[in-house]
This record gives sequence, structure tokens and C-alpha cells, in this order.
Amino acid sequence: MSQPATESRSRFGQQLYDELQALPSGARLSAEQLEVVYALAYAHVIQGQYAQALPIFSILAIYGPTRRHYLAGLALCLEQCERYEEAIRMYSLLITLFPGSMEPALQIAECLLMLGRTAEAAEELDRVLRGIAESGGRYDALRPRAQLLRDLAGRGTA
Repeated sequence: MSQPATESRSRFGQQLYDELQALPSGARLSAEQLEVVYALAYAHVIQGQYAQALPIFSILAIYGPTRRHYLAGLALCLEQCERYEEAIRMYSLLITLFPGSMEPALQIAECLLMLGRTAEAAEELDRVLRGIAESGGRYDALRPRAQLLRDLAGRGTA
């Protein structure tokens, strides 16, 4: 069973989504049970306790592998725990499963900057800024942050 995406997924993205949705782990806990666990992970995040939230989001990603907020929480915790390569992979998964959002791409650029990969970050930020410009105002709130990071990447500092 496919869930509609904000924008249409690529063929690969849709196949991946469907296969993740079909995993047996997705049927082991009810949506209500998962949301109770999510509330615990979220409480840790809002208190800045990313290391404590990380294993909880890892479990949520196993039992709800197509729930955007679980994957986003896992990616954020990985980033905040300075596990940038893993965070990039999770943000990339979010982009594949849920195309059209600029936020994961912006987070990827931040991770690239933290890894000192400024040229790659600059390219990613150029794509983000183009996407913001083409979004018809939908992502204008991200523009100042994206532009500041692009300026940092242009100077070769992070």
C-alpha cells in the first residue's frame, strides 16, 4: 500500500517505499504503540538529549520505516551526535522517500560543512537555494539559513 508523497517519488523511491512498507517489522506494533514510544524520543529531543533519543529513534525506524517523523528524528539525532556520514544517509533516505522538501537537503549541507567538505556543501546549498526560489514561497523561511551556510561554504569555513 503506497502513501502519497508531497511530490511524486522516483520509480526507485516508490519501490523502496513499498518494500519498506511491506517489511514484517512494520506490523509488529500498532500505530498507537509507536506514537507512545515516539513521545518518549521527542521528549528527549526537546530537552537536547540527542544521545538518549538516538536508540529510541533507531527502534522507531525499524518498526515504522516509512514514517517520516521517525526517520527525521533519527537523522537529527545522528547529526547532533556528530555522526555526520550516517546522518547524511538518513537525510538522503528522507529525500528519496519524501521528495520535495528542502529541509533534509539543507541538513545534508550542514553535515557536509561539519565534515569539512565545503565544495560539496556549496553545491548542495546552491541546489537548496534554487529549490527555495522555485517553491513559490513554500520554503522562504529556510532562505536565510541556507544563504548564511552558502556564504560560509563559499569562504571555505565551517
